[in-house]
Amino acid sequence: MQLVVFAVVLILPSFLSGEFSATIDKVSNECEGSIVTGGELACEKQESHYSGYDLNLCTVKCTGGKKVKLPNGVCSNVKVKECPRDVARELSNWALKYMGK
Repeated sequence: MQLVVFAVVLILPSFLSGEFSATIDKVSNECEGSIVTGGELACEKQESHYSGYDLNLCTVKCTGGKKVKLPNGVCSNVKVKECPRDVARELSNWALKYMGK
């Protein structure tokens, strides 16, 4: 069930916007998937496009030099790479908040 929800969160924004993202990040786990999905949505809200993320600055990078802050407590490479449940949940909730705005 979680896999289905995760897949929908990753794929749905592309279909809804009618465009395909030209930026492809290697997504190796749920945490990275949530960062990319939430980043795409957050940048779109700023009339920009997702271009990556920086865990040192704890931000998602958008085109035009715009940035979006990631949630507190998730910005360590170890936390994102290992993706414990609490970090996965925090990032998933962060991404989902941009779907409703």
